[in-house]
Amino acid sequence: MGRDASSYFHLVFFLALALLAGCSTTGSAPETEEAGANPEELMAAVRANEDRAVLELLSSGVSPDAQAGAEQSPLMVAATNGNRRIVRLLLAAGADVNARNADGYTAVIQAAENGHLAVVRALLAAGANVNVSQGGESLLMKVVASGDLLTAEMLLAAGADVHYRRADGTTALDLARASNNQDLEMLLVQAGAAR
Repeated sequence: MGRDASSYFHLVFFLALALLAGCSTTGSAPETEEAGANPEELMAAVRANEDRAVLELLSSGVSPDAQAGAEQSPLMVAATNGNRRIVRLLLAAGADVNARNADGYTAVIQAAENGHLAVVRALLAAGANVNVSQGGESLLMKVVASGDLLTAEMLLAAGADVHYRRADGTTALDLARASNNQDLEMLLVQAGAAR
């Protein structure tokens, strides 16, 4: 299954390259070998949400995981920005979906914390760890604390652990109750959280 997913993402990457090459506004195909293409250019293109430039840089051989001296990977920046197209391009080029920064954040945590449901879905489909934790809280706990019912529902459907506890024993259900969010509380109980 992992090999099939990898093959699928590579196929999507090259199809996207072909489509963008055919849609060039100058009438000529983009260069596939950009002289001096480097990680800084990729990060700048990701930050600026320039999907065409990202595609061209990736196709010229720039690593999708190149951090260019930054604390974040390009995938983390795209996830934070909520740019699903760039997230998919980076994943198709082989970006590490579960890479962590120095603070323990991953792309899926950043997408979820910023309310980018479509990006969370794309990252989970690419193999992002649904039970990742950062700062002692699981991804599910972070989403529940923010009150995001739709993302919590998606995480639970993907297998999020409703029994995860912080060091102080707090669970996602405790967080839902503390904020008096009855919808989230009901969702968590239905998913098997202890009453």
